[in-house]
Amino acid sequence: MLKKLETAGRKLLSRAVLSHFGSEKVYQRIPENVKLKRILIMRWDAIGDMVVCLPLFRKIRDLFPEAEVGIVVSKRNIQLLKYEDGFHTILYDSSPSIYLKSIIEAIRFRPDAVVDTRMHYDSTTSFIYGVFSGAEWRLSASNRDNRLPFSVRVPMPPGRHHYADLTKILLEGLGKKIDESELDREIRLSSEEIGFADAFWREKGLELRGKAIGINISTRDPRHLWGESKIKELCSRLNSSGHVPILMSTPPEHMKAIQIASSSPGTLVAPVCPTILHATALLKGFRIFITPDTGIVHVAASQGVPIVGLYCPNESHLPLWYPLQVPYEIISAPYSVAEIEAGDVQEAVERLLEKVGVESRLCREF
Repeated sequence: MLKKLETAGRKLLSRAVLSHFGSEKVYQRIPENVKLKRILIMRWDAIGDMVVCLPLFRKIRDLFPEAEVGIVVSKRNIQLLKYEDGFHTILYDSSPSIYLKSIIEAIRFRPDAVVDTRMHYDSTTSFIYGVFSGAEWRLSASNRDNRLPFSVRVPMPPGRHHYADLTKILLEGLGKKIDESELDREIRLSSEEIGFADAFWREKGLELRGKAIGINISTRDPRHLWGESKIKELCSRLNSSGHVPILMSTPPEHMKAIQIASSSPGTLVAPVCPTILHATALLKGFRIFITPDTGIVHVAASQGVPIVGLYCPNESHLPLWYPLQVPYEIISAPYSVAEIEAGDVQEAVERLLEKVGVESRLCREF
């Protein structure tokens, strides 16, 4: 109910100011002669969204060295910026007190440009931040919605593309080209998180680092849930093939992971991770990571870990959220992730191991 009221309030607020912007000229990108002093990027959603877009935000920071770059973030994804330099962060939340505080902070930031990173519809929240902050340039992708008067509509290519590719095109609407070959994709970690992972590998055996196969048993979306019996069968198959599976989960499902491992000899359980950064440090040590379609896909990919992804085939957003720039295998069933068989996942693991092995040999030969 509170979420519905908050959404309705934002819509009413946006309608109250729409009449002032209806006759504005709409650009496809900010003109080259415009000098931007402050850029505010809207990315207040899930962890995976931030992980995919963060390398591009870093690039914007580098391309505009004289500008201050701000990011509107959520409680979920702000942790990913803990060790980032050069970003002004504004915490967004749907609770009225935090929401109003963030609007006031955006006004004080005084951005020249606000970027709405939603691709397929106009964000009322982004529009409100753009208007109330006084930004002259309000950027959004040209999409199927186009219902709000953003002053810059960046043309998007037809067809389905990865979200990172679309975000790159959108950010180029700020006036500068982005070279994808130079993107820095790793999440920043401190000695605390690295030490947390090191302690785990020392306890379980340093020889497992880089060889064990991680399996994520948790997901926020029930449609992406893979059953316990399938996970147990997969662990048994992997053990029989000489692999060591390690189960990862969210803290609330840690006991579930322990129960699964207790009935699957040879299966280990990762420790409870206090933050997503601790989980990131652990993920870096896996040879391959198996997971349903959720944000941890992109966290693992950011660390260069090959992915076996379990996806729902009928979701319209695919392949926007496939693993980015790492070797991967995608498995889906006709209707849901729950239908995917353990044998199919094991076969995907072996294909991916072969693929990774071939790439490693080619790199050594080169």
